[in-house]
Amino acid sequence: MTNSKTIGLTGATGHLGNNVLLHLIKLGYTVKSLYRSSLPVTEHPNLTWIKGDLKNEASIDTLVQNTTTVIHCAAVISIGNISSEKVLDINVNGTEKIIEKCLKHNSKLIYISSTNAVAESSENEVFNENRPYKTNADFVYGHSKALAEQAIVTAIKKEGLDAIILRPSAIVGPPDHIPSHFGNAILDFANGKFPFLTSGGYNIVDVRDVTRTIINSITLGKSGEVYLVTGAYMSIFDIAQLANPTNKFKRISLDLLIMLLPIIALIKRVFKFDWPISKESLITLNYGPKVMDDSKAVRLLKHKIRPTEETINDLINWFKTTNKL
Repeated sequence: MTNSKTIGLTGATGHLGNNVLLHLIKLGYTVKSLYRSSLPVTEHPNLTWIKGDLKNEASIDTLVQNTTTVIHCAAVISIGNISSEKVLDINVNGTEKIIEKCLKHNSKLIYISSTNAVAESSENEVFNENRPYKTNADFVYGHSKALAEQAIVTAIKKEGLDAIILRPSAIVGPPDHIPSHFGNAILDFANGKFPFLTSGGYNIVDVRDVTRTIINSITLGKSGEVYLVTGAYMSIFDIAQLANPTNKFKRISLDLLIMLLPIIALIKRVFKFDWPISKESLITLNYGPKVMDDSKAVRLLKHKIRPTEETINDLINWFKTTNKL
């Protein structure tokens, strides 16, 4: 199968971007992708690798030139463990460069944002595309995605940018080569490396389902629109039990765990290991909305999800077959 459209793709070496890359090639698209240092192993006659990153304006121009659509997956995902300057530089300034080049070359932009870009809802509020943006700069990842979205919306309104915004929730699932933050957490659960768990959870969506919806949005997405691309809520305890059914996980209160964060940080430095625990991540889990309304993406982008249990089990099995577990 061949396709006349040429797609520019950022983040193609990451969890989501790599899945998108492989499916685009499978569907016959011509793809141009950035890489930072070592040339990725994926090769195909319809794939062109361009050395560069979101700091390098010339490489972005080469990426976007002669494309019909740019899918912008690249981002620094922080749970409080990366400097705010780096997060903002890549996620906001990098996106502004993508916007500039899409306007220059008349390319459609599909921006992969996050449900973290908007404020959490209370139990009585609907979590949909109309949530207000997150304004607390202490939550740097979510704040950076909010600022990037606002830059896109401004370019749509003032400069005629052809763009849509997709907001996935927590992405998990195979393949996960690096692995991702969530993939590492699943591995730690499976290996019994978490000595305790706290309350809370989050909406989880399978990377394969997000990938399919992103590709659907190339033809089905309407310029100027925002779409929630979500799955189903699952508690951290239930996720851990799926990953390691025989382990007796200990529970600890959120307030106590937050109080212990300085001690945990010291232990992590001394013993040279990493738990994905920060005040930002704990508060996100505690206030994660149990229901996210993805009906717009279901109706207009043909978004479909599989059971979360299937996603976790598939990921565990994939880790085993690739000798990561």
